Amino acid sequence: MIRTVSGKPYRGMTPDPKEATTAALQAARSGNLPLVEIFYSLQGEGLRTGQATTFVRFAGCNLACDFCDTDFRIREQSSLEMVIQTVRSQTTHCRWVCLTGGEPTIHDLKPLCDVLHDHGYSIQMETNGTRPQPSWEVDHVTVSPKESQGGKLHAWYLTHATEFKHVIDDQNDIDLVLATSALHTNPVYLQPNSLNPSAEEICVKSVLRYPQRFRLSLQTHKLLSIR
Repeated sequence: MIRTVSGKPYRGMTPDPKEATTAALQAARSGNLPLVEIFYSLQGEGLRTGQATTFVRFAGCNLACDFCDTDFRIREQSSLEMVIQTVRSQTTHCRWVCLTGGEPTIHDLKPLCDVLHDHGYSIQMETNGTRPQPSWEVDHVTVSPKESQGGKLHAWYLTHATEFKHVIDDQNDIDLVLATSALHTNPVYLQPNSLNPSAEEICVKSVLRYPQRFRLSLQTHKLLSIR
């Protein structure tokens, strides 16, 4: 069991991130897609807040962030065909699919992206930005850098991201965001760490101080008590 990450107590939702990721990668090598869940809800964060979306959550992650609010242990292994069938069964009206995790880029999801586009879906990908995916065709790339957790942002995302969403704990995180945001012109969202009550005030003050650069992102799905 991982007890600390970067010298901090590990408080993430996954009991053993390393074990969970190993299991997810093993499942992927067998030709299956390692899933946590597929569900239909509203996008709760960032530019697409409030839009109906079918979420495909993949197991495993290459990081172990102490504020992670997702248990990314594998729940099922599914074929590409079964994933598409499940997505189509969620609703006949919503045309947005969000690939999320964990960290979806640790898996080869190009075949899934291609088939989803063939079926007329638009694709959002949520990533920590450490692993570029130049061969994937996606329509909206949400990057949530985890530099304070040891995740080095790959330069590819500076020109390919749609938006950046930073989880904020303290002023050190704001300083990191200022440095990163100076390298690109995409929208920058500050999202308070839900485990740290003081983070909200830091985010609000920072948006007020840098109104031309920062926006506030709240996890509205949690405020509404929906998935």
